[in-house]
Amino acid sequence: MPPNTPGYTTQSAGYLRAVTPHATDPLPDGVCRGLLIGTGGNVSIVAENDTDPVLLKNLGSGVIYPIKAKAVRISGTTANDIVALY
Repeated sequence: MPPNTPGYTTQSAGYLRAVTPHATDPLPDGVCRGLLIGTGGNVSIVAENDTDPVLLKNLGSGVIYPIKAKAVRISGTTANDIVALY
């Protein structure tokens, strides 16, 4: 399903936040427009319109993924240096 806001994932990020994966907490600044994976691996993400996490495997280092995530779960996440783009 495409985003409701035109250009949502194509506009530059206005600010960045380091992400600490957590068992239950959402991202502290709400839904992000993308995630930068500093050191590659697996990431367990709860997308904007989901209630359960999905494990994305083998994400590459230094890649920005245009995923509207509301949480990054610690269980299953092996990637490091994750940054949320807002």
